[in-house]
Amino acid sequence: MEQKQKETLKTEKLGELSYNKEDIIRFEDGIVGYEEMKQFVLINFPDCRPFEWLVSVDNPRVAFPVINPIPLFTDYDPLKTIDDVSALEINNKEKIEIFCVVNVGDDSSNVTINLKGPILINMANNKGKQFVLTEDFYALHYPLVQKSN
Repeated sequence: MEQKQKETLKTEKLGELSYNKEDIIRFEDGIVGYEEMKQFVLINFPDCRPFEWLVSVDNPRVAFPVINPIPLFTDYDPLKTIDDVSALEINNKEKIEIFCVVNVGDDSSNVTINLKGPILINMANNKGKQFVLTEDFYALHYPLVQKSN
């Protein structure tokens, strides 16, 4: 059985990370604001679930905390408004994994999620793309934790 080739990324915030070369996700258009970075890996820390990290292979100083928004926002369905997913080279929209970037403010009570810019990944071929939704009902900084009165 062939051994998977392990690679290492040295990051400032997350330390040294190891990943398999075949797990690299290719973003032809990059991520908004980081268009020059095309290769990322999704890093899962068991202690951090449901959060994961999307880390740039091109520049490991760039890492985004991401989360699958569907369990938290059951009415969130960006695929309803995205017609063209051809960049992911996929026929069945149900095979797409959806992630959103999480923004942590100055304190832990100010954590938001970017519902306007979902990141879609075809896990079968590791192609990813960030879409920018134009609908007004999706927020760029939606509170992840609702404050109680």
